[in-house]
Amino acid sequence: MFKIIYLSFLVSVIFPFVAHAQVTNEDRIYDNNIVSVLLYANGNQLKDPVIKLGSADKLTLSFDDLSNRQENYKYTFIHCTSDWKTSDLNPMDYLSGYMEGDINNYQFSFNTLTPYIHYQLNFPQAQIRPILSGNYIIKVYLINDGDTNVMFTRRFFVMEPLVKIAAKVPYYPKNLNYFKKKQQIDLTCYTPDIFNAEPEQRFKINIRQNDRWDNAYFNLHPTSVTPNQLQYNYPDGIVFNSGNEPRYFDMKDFWYRSEYIQSITQLTNYYRVLLHTGYPRVGGQYETYKNNHGKMFIAARSNQNPQIEGDYAKVYFYLKMPEVKNAGVYILGQLTDWQLNSESKMHYNAQAHQYETTLFLKQGYYEYWYAELPEGSKKGNITPIEGSFWETQNTYTIYVYYHTRVLQYDRLVGIQKINAH
Repeated sequence: MFKIIYLSFLVSVIFPFVAHAQVTNEDRIYDNNIVSVLLYANGNQLKDPVIKLGSADKLTLSFDDLSNRQENYKYTFIHCTSDWKTSDLNPMDYLSGYMEGDINNYQFSFNTLTPYIHYQLNFPQAQIRPILSGNYIIKVYLINDGDTNVMFTRRFFVMEPLVKIAAKVPYYPKNLNYFKKKQQIDLTCYTPDIFNAEPEQRFKINIRQNDRWDNAYFNLHPTSVTPNQLQYNYPDGIVFNSGNEPRYFDMKDFWYRSEYIQSITQLTNYYRVLLHTGYPRVGGQYETYKNNHGKMFIAARSNQNPQIEGDYAKVYFYLKMPEVKNAGVYILGQLTDWQLNSESKMHYNAQAHQYETTLFLKQGYYEYWYAELPEGSKKGNITPIEGSFWETQNTYTIYVYYHTRVLQYDRLVGIQKINAH
């Protein structure tokens, strides 16, 4: 893939080069000109990307392109299994209309240090829409959908509200060793008669803490079944580390230095934002505040249109602590696509005794945690750096799937989001 890039300084120095990796079914950017990708429902950046099957629900996809010319971006949908593998369905089985669509809505940035082109798509549209429930990937690409042409992928959900989910976080866990240390999910599903066939094998449940994927539970089967009721009573329960509320910084205005921002400097092609040095919070006191559970929110001053007038900054993160052996330290949150990879990994400065990294971010409000990732593991742990408090206001999202024998796919028959307290 070849693209004309006139912000060569930004691409090669400010925004690190990302080698084109194999395309996977996850939230991931594959081209280093693409930034600020958002996918949300009902015009609200903080709403999960969920569509009710057969409804008029719409999702909004938006992103910025740092290259200097308008591209004819295309997109398609990929149906996935409950654990996000590409399903065996033919696209004609789960799509109505054409197999791909075009992204024609774009605007050039206005009065910004960093020039970019802003793209937006509202879907489903009449010419291409999902007709089955389940997990989906929207894949955005150039010319054709070969791996080297894919710009980015994002997950979304098409749901049939057929199952009632009752869930809560009890004060006392089953394993009392977890008391005040972990949060347990008590869960019961109430199913209609149409799902009475082999419920132990066909029903599967996924559970996510906040918007994380690395520590999610996948494909949990019921432990006991009674007529129209599924119980999930595991010996130690379904438990998550409680963690802590996210860190945050407000970068909606480059003329105002908000809390946790040390300095803001205007340079030729972007702003430079230095955050105050962070420290581990383990062993400290729990502090509660209203938060968005690790999400980001693109916004600017009241007299600006953040879509095309929002500017960009190279943001410097510092975490003062001893170097961790046999593990990496990462920035975890929507600002890094919830990925624990080379783009979110911090580097240790032995002279300054701190972890450091930079991210290229648009004006807005950002939340995040610092997570450790042991060598050979895919599951991050925020507890060693952020601490763990049972009072933490985590959200948990429960997804219920039923594997149907007709067409052989995982129907998404229920979603329930609960707060820990």
